[in-house]
Amino acid sequence: MTRQEAARVVLGALILSGCLALAARAEDAPKAEPAPVAEPGTTAQSDCLTQNSGWTREGRGIGFTIELTNKCEQRLRCRMFAYVTSAKGAALGRGTLVLAPAAKGGAATKHWSMPVKMSGGSAQSARECRVF
Repeated sequence: MTRQEAARVVLGALILSGCLALAARAEDAPKAEPAPVAEPGTTAQSDCLTQNSGWTREGRGIGFTIELTNKCEQRLRCRMFAYVTSAKGAALGRGTLVLAPAAKGGAATKHWSMPVKMSGGSAQSARECRVF
């Protein structure tokens, strides 16, 4: 075997091993999970929503804010309820958010806020979300 033939065999072996490594990596790659789907008859929609809440500064006052993000491709209408107690007294609030589908980007995230007497304390919140 000549030097040129040996180089071709080595080059072929390197190319083949690279192809095998790529095929093995493709098999080990995680499969894409299907997007969650909103359930028409329920109100929790826990698979579709991400919720963050906390106290925020609103001008000279304090507010309790709930942020909802829609991860599903259906529009959702959510009724929000909150009861916040603190050393300065209790506050009760309710409101409605309409969340766009996840594909709309920023429109899929909305905030609802209610005025409270001070930051801190205890907050209880609930939501009723339905496909809209």
